[in-house]
Amino acid sequence: MKHRGNGRASATDAGFGLIEIVVSMFLLALLAVAFLPFLVQGITKSSVNSTLAAATQLVNREMEGARAQTTCSALTATTYSVPDARGVTLQVRRTVGPIDTVGASCPASLTSYPVTVPVGVTVARTDTGAVVSSAKTLIFVTAQ
Repeated sequence: MKHRGNGRASATDAGFGLIEIVVSMFLLALLAVAFLPFLVQGITKSSVNSTLAAATQLVNREMEGARAQTTCSALTATTYSVPDARGVTLQVRRTVGPIDTVGASCPASLTSYPVTVPVGVTVARTDTGAVVSSAKTLIFVTAQ
């Protein structure tokens, strides 16, 4: 068994030195910092899409509820607030009749039936007031 006494590493010594490991960790840290904005943007978009999905479900539910009514008097305007899964409070507003006029939207004359009544549903965030989702339709009713 031979032993070298001069303290130098021979050509058969393999492995990484401390400098190589530090440089590779520094390069990995630079890559991680470069991808950080993409991660933040992805999380932000995910939360916005979550609120949008909740608002769209609320609009669909209100529209289906309005379509289920067969009489004009059963179609009523409603307003209520609901928190979504993230805790954002959404205000749901269903309007019946023309948006620009105030008053009854059902015809007073019974000979006017069947008729279509305009219905609109709007979902807005209560913290910012921004409309997240909305829809308008005509509901066919057969009686007052």
